[in-house]
Formats: sequence, C-alpha cells, structure tokens
Amino acid sequence: VRPQPLTEMPEHFKETEGWKIAEPGNTPLPEKWWELYADPQLNQLEEELLTANQSIRQAEAQFRQAQALVQSAQAGYFPNLNLGASAIRSQRSPNAPGSAGAAAVSPIWDYQMPVALPWEIDLWGRIRRSVEASQASSAASGDDLAAVRLSMQAALASNYFQLRAVDAQKALFDETVANYTKYLELTRNRYQSGVAAKSDLLQAEAQLKGTEAQAIDLDTQRAQLEHAIALLIGKPASSFSLPRLPLMAAPPEIPLAIPSEFLE
Repeated sequence: VRPQPLTEMPEHFKETEGWKIAEPGNTPLPEKWWELYADPQLNQLEEELLTANQSIRQAEAQFRQAQALVQSAQAGYFPNLNLGASAIRSQRSPNAPGSAGAAAVSPIWDYQMPVALPWEIDLWGRIRRSVEASQASSAASGDDLAAVRLSMQAALASNYFQLRAVDAQKALFDETVANYTKYLELTRNRYQSGVAAKSDLLQAEAQLKGTEAQAIDLDTQRAQLEHAIALLIGKPASSFSLPRLPLMAAPPEIPLAIPSEFLE
C-alpha cells in the first residue's frame, strides 16, 4: 500500500492576522422598546397592535397549537383510563313458550360499566422522541411568534415616523405655498404697473404651481402611510385617521461604537 503524503495544516490563515473572533453581546431587547422615543401616540398604536394585528394573532394560535401538541405527546407517559356506561332494557314476550301470560312478564334491565386502563411502557423511547420533537416544534413556533411580533412592531414604528416626517414636510410646503402666493400677487401688481416683465410673472406662477403639486403628492403619501398603519392595528382604513403633528421628540441617543462592535 502506497503511504499517503502528509499535509501540514496551518492553525489559521495568514490574512487573519490582527483580526479577533466575534463575541456577541446578546443584549436583550426591551419588551416595549418603542417607549425609548417618548411618543404617546406611538405607544398607544403599539399597544393596539399587540391585541388586534391579524398576523400576530395567527402566530399566537399556531404557538398555542404547538403547546397543545406537547401536552398531547406527554400524555403518552401515563396510563389511559377508558370508562364507559350502558344500560339495556329487555322484556320477554308473553307469547313465548313457558311464559305465564302478560301479567307475569316484566322488563329486565342490564347495566354495564366497563373500565379499561391501557398503558404502554416506553421501552424503546418512542414516546420520549415524540415529546422531544413536539417540544422542539413548540420552541420554533415560539420563536416565529416573537419574530412576527417584532416585525409588525418595527413596521408600525417605521410607518409612523415616516408619516410624521411627511407632516413636517407638509407644514413647510404649506408655508412655502403661502409665501409664493404673496410673491405671485406682488409680481402681478408689478407687471400690471409695467415694472416687472412677463417672464417674471410666468416664473412666479410656475413656481407656485410646482410647489402646490408637491404638496398634493405629500397628501397622497400620507394617506398611504395612514392606511398601512390602520392595516397593522386591525382597523378599517376608511374610519382611521391620525391628526397632523410634526415629529417633535428627539431620537434616543445611540451609544458610540465602531461597526464591528455594533454588530456584536
């Protein structure tokens, strides 16, 4: 037999010099993390989300089903008690041979109550493996529920902050439209007086119309965000509305760190 050549295996690649192994911090996320933004309206919407969101309800139902399957599998460790009861009423015909007539015939009741106590010894571990599989499935379902809940909460917060940003932009555009309207009136008066040129008047009109069109686009964008929020909290979009309010609260402070530490 020809001997196999020996190959020297390095402990690490030469390009990894200066790198370190990642050490995840595994910092737990606060249960109500959205309260860091100190926005009462957002807090109320997030509370409604937890109780009315259809995706979260579906995930919760699947988790409860997985838990029930665990309990069903664990029941195999114990004996099953089967109890039944029955009653049979019979009466002999008075015309039967040997009967003494109709007066001597009386009904006969037969009562039965069978009891069975089957029990299977888990000698080969079939029940244990079934319980372990059910528990693993329940744990996975619980993680799915947490992921769905966090995803819906993040989507609501993102849509809410976008809506507040649109409100701030709309307030700015409304102020700009008012200023451009005054400027157009001033330019029209100057044009009628022969001080301004026709091009100045047309430019002022185009400036005003363009700003008004952008303001209309913001209204459409806000309606879409409002409908998305209504869908997340399980309310009909036709009857749900949020008052216009620019984002006033400052964002929470983010601790300073390099990107690799942030990933950990």
